[in-house]
Amino acid sequence: MAETPWTRTLDYDYPDMTTVDDDAWAPARKAAVEAQRLRVEEIAATTQPATVDNVLRAFALSGRELDRLQRAFGVVTTADGTESRQQVRAEAAPELAAHADWITLHPGLFARFKQLRERIDSGQEDSTDEQRWFLRQLILTAKVAGADLNDADQQELKGINQQLAQEETAYSRLQVREAAESAVLIESARELTGLSESNISAARAAAQQAGHESGYLLNLTMPAQQPLLASLTHRETRRKVHQASVCRGSLAGEDGRTTRQIGAHIAVLRAKKAGLLGYENFMESVLPLRTAPSRDAVESMLRQIAAGAAVRAQKEAQRIAEHMGHDPEPWDVTFGLEQVRRSQRTDEPSADLPLDEALDRLFNAARRTYGITVVERHDLPGYVSGARSFEVFDGEALTPGSGLGLFLLDVYTRSTKSGGAWMNGFSVPSSLMGSKAVVTNNMNVSPPAEGEQTVLTKGEQRTLFHEFGHALHALLAEAEFPQLSGTAVPRDNVEFPSQVNEVFQELFRDPVPAGAVPSEEQLWGKGTSTAEHVAAVVIDIAWHTLSPDEAEGAAQDPQGFEERVMADWGLDLPLVPPRYHGGCFKHIFASAGYAAGYYSYLWAEVLAEDSNEWFREVLTDEDALAERGAHFRRELLSRGNTRDPLESFRAVLGRDPNSEPLLRTLVPEVMPSSQ
Repeated sequence: MAETPWTRTLDYDYPDMTTVDDDAWAPARKAAVEAQRLRVEEIAATTQPATVDNVLRAFALSGRELDRLQRAFGVVTTADGTESRQQVRAEAAPELAAHADWITLHPGLFARFKQLRERIDSGQEDSTDEQRWFLRQLILTAKVAGADLNDADQQELKGINQQLAQEETAYSRLQVREAAESAVLIESARELTGLSESNISAARAAAQQAGHESGYLLNLTMPAQQPLLASLTHRETRRKVHQASVCRGSLAGEDGRTTRQIGAHIAVLRAKKAGLLGYENFMESVLPLRTAPSRDAVESMLRQIAAGAAVRAQKEAQRIAEHMGHDPEPWDVTFGLEQVRRSQRTDEPSADLPLDEALDRLFNAARRTYGITVVERHDLPGYVSGARSFEVFDGEALTPGSGLGLFLLDVYTRSTKSGGAWMNGFSVPSSLMGSKAVVTNNMNVSPPAEGEQTVLTKGEQRTLFHEFGHALHALLAEAEFPQLSGTAVPRDNVEFPSQVNEVFQELFRDPVPAGAVPSEEQLWGKGTSTAEHVAAVVIDIAWHTLSPDEAEGAAQDPQGFEERVMADWGLDLPLVPPRYHGGCFKHIFASAGYAAGYYSYLWAEVLAEDSNEWFREVLTDEDALAERGAHFRRELLSRGNTRDPLESFRAVLGRDPNSEPLLRTLVPEVMPSSQ
């Protein structure tokens, strides 16, 4: 095996990240790239008839060292993105973009893919359903990437891709820096009234860590509405925090540009790339590899939701004003929503839970639904300081090393950590690779004061269930090819299983009856949260449905462009800023992962709410729940992208998705009149 930055591996081939030499990433990457290039050249040069073995399997294995290396680097850099690792990432981005282009646009490799398809179609080569699906995806990906372009156009495309890699890295680095510099320093504890002692202690520790001799530092999370605003009774502090949050995107980097300007230039480059490929805009270029059928289908869903959300958000603002006795400002909304919620349920016990109790619920739900057992492994080192390790078993046979894989959890915020919450992984299940899942979940919870326990809010518990849904998608996967395993589904499908996992929180409280319309109390706050979410989706679509000339024009005034878009959609709500705007929208500008695809969360919610209704029918029946869980696991979770994900959905529910459950839970005002 090639040299790696780590010196030893643990169970399930989990790299021991405590032994990493950060100086080794770059040479290891270069060696892994060269190894894959040699293998791809061999595949392309082979004169033997194309077979599953000498084309598909050979290609799937060609980048095994690079894939393993980049997975590990991605895990530690997002969790602990030190300046040196950020520098490695910046240097690697154009190299990896060029390498990906070299593979995707390799004429000999593309020809071998097409030869294999012809031999399979003519009956000369046997293949499984998964193998045919993998081949289809490879050919489609190559075509969308420009494999059919002439040499001159391919060279231009490669240049654009390298520029994009550089710009996306520049956006990410500046955003991390701005997030740190936007943290709000508060002088006195009196200005933090309403926060828990744990949060205040964490703020004091954050200030000390940042080098402040006194005061309390409030770090910002990614979304515009900061969770701390729900508790802060000091209005001026709320204003400072909110203003710091929404004003992100104004810090100039070393080249004088802000993230807003970098993001706008990224949109210009993507528009040019789409035009070169023969598409009207960037969104049209990525839809062939998504599950949504068309832009019209996405926008039709969005307009229906946006209309109801805007009306409900305005009603919520009026109710907040009545409760507070004055017209709210934007920094009052999160606080006001929480105050009204508490007034509606004065006898409600605290929804907060200690972390270990929340984990017990999480693992208990997975056992009851999918028949798995999760056991903590105190002998395994964390991949970053404070991370915890768990082994996941199928059933109750708990022989170490014989399970489904490892689940690694890093819940605490740190200055070098990316914002938000996410799932990542060191490896995925693959019969071809002989590998199992080693997956991570990452959150940004403030660490407790010394001697105190970590407590998760209701929202953080939901995030815990959500991210573990991604982990289950990987842990329960069954695939030949790692490229199709687990969460390697289209972007607008990947959030579906994680959102389904949120329904199992209801196992520990009164479940929502299947088909029930939520009460006004249950709908409280949905207008605001949905409006800010849809607004971010609309901003993403707006940037990625422009022609090159239109994108150039929008880039002259990125903020003004977004404001006009919000007005056109009826989402220019003074009290409800978009969840993300172009200056702090890492999902779409720090990488291409969610570009023209942030709608994926809502699209996946259509699938998830439909499936949740199906699960709610049996939440109070343990045997029926286990039966449906086994069916969902077998036909959907284990399948990953080994077949069309919509086919997997149909295999579970026996029909196409129905959007009515989602509309009922978000904005019942726009339910079809026939209901």
